[in-house]
Amino acid sequence: MFALGSALALICGIANSAAAALEKREMMRLTVHRRGLALLGVLIRRPWWMVAMALSAIAWVSEAGALGLAPVPVVTTLRSAGRGGLVLAGHHWLGERFGRVELLGVILLGVGGVLTASSVISTGAAQPPLSNLTLVLLALVLAVPAAALSMTGSGLMMGAAVGILFIATGVYTKELADRFIRHGVTGVLQALATPGPWLMIALSVWSITMIQHAFARSNAATVSAASTTVSANGLIIAGVILYREPLASGAEVIPLTLGIVLSAIGALALVARELYALRRG
Repeated sequence: MFALGSALALICGIANSAAAALEKREMMRLTVHRRGLALLGVLIRRPWWMVAMALSAIAWVSEAGALGLAPVPVVTTLRSAGRGGLVLAGHHWLGERFGRVELLGVILLGVGGVLTASSVISTGAAQPPLSNLTLVLLALVLAVPAAALSMTGSGLMMGAAVGILFIATGVYTKELADRFIRHGVTGVLQALATPGPWLMIALSVWSITMIQHAFARSNAATVSAASTTVSANGLIIAGVILYREPLASGAEVIPLTLGIVLSAIGALALVARELYALRRG
């Protein structure tokens, strides 16, 4: 089961990276400017954007299976795979330019995320369900900083905002997966009576809309690095807080600290690069 969960997490990462490249490509080719649901109304008529959505759906199903079969840190680490391929796709296929600082920032975020995830010990995969109140409060707590970041107009900050929303959708996905693992289809039907799946849909639509605007402002790999790193580390923290997964101790504190430091340096490098680009523009 652990091996299958790990494989599904890897598939999730690859499918997400391919979807991001296609979404960026379609946003570059868009000749009309829309916002919110109006933008989605334009994009759903573009076949390649719909292919990207299909890949995102495959990624979500894979993530759900992975979260039900493997510990959260393992899933968050493996689903980050493909980020390097997204840099190559951005350079050769999308015509994006990456400076040394930008590449360093993406690499540091990736390495930092892997180190952080590898330092967290998990007791298992499926966990007892969260209360309805917890599910609602989670959405409210995370929606506030996501909304604040989305209003900055920065592609990098929008990517981080999407990552914050992905923390919530990741928890809701885990809730569905855990119920399915324990009770099968009956468990999924029981989950539909809770706020989780409906909040997940609402936040997912918001995320999809926001990330399109992020792709229009920044490189696909930069946006993906921001969203993936925030969501990965956020899910690990959620695992500790919501599911009481044990914190690192002893020797595990070293890679945890190093991962946090490298992620912070990578994030600062990307922020500095984007501020420099804005000033020049």
